[in-house]
Amino acid sequence: MTGALAQEATMKIQVNRIPPEGLHEEASYDPAPLDMGRLDIALREPIQVKAFIVKADPEVVVTAEIRCPLQLTCARCLAEFASTVTADAVFSYPATETDVIDITEDVRQEIILAYPMIPVCRPDCKGLCRVCGQDLNTHPCGHDQRPEAAGGSPAGENPVLR
Repeated sequence: MTGALAQEATMKIQVNRIPPEGLHEEASYDPAPLDMGRLDIALREPIQVKAFIVKADPEVVVTAEIRCPLQLTCARCLAEFASTVTADAVFSYPATETDVIDITEDVRQEIILAYPMIPVCRPDCKGLCRVCGQDLNTHPCGHDQRPEAAGGSPAGENPVLR
């Protein structure tokens, strides 16, 4: 990449390459060195960042569109599924003409904040049978799936959750 956003494992902006009218940049980044996975979320495809970078003395302002494909595990049925999180962010950094600004951590945090709290493959996912573990999305197993059948309430015997 010839612009201000350097194509590396980190996302760096070279302030001296930003023209007065600002700069539009697009880049892809390998998510592996960013340590963003969880047990139920894996990042296997590049992160896409589109940015408009402008100098507003004494700052550099970055308006970024972030797109991150994810491989998730459904919290109900444990099936793997693909999804994409997107985030729009504005970052502001104090800078001089000779600075190199690293926006990697800010982009990383925006992606993590966009993660689903509880990944679900689809809104009507039926989950797994409480008795035999059968994926109820593929076919019913015949066991009673009502909460009462598992101990009276969805919270079971735990009085804190009732």
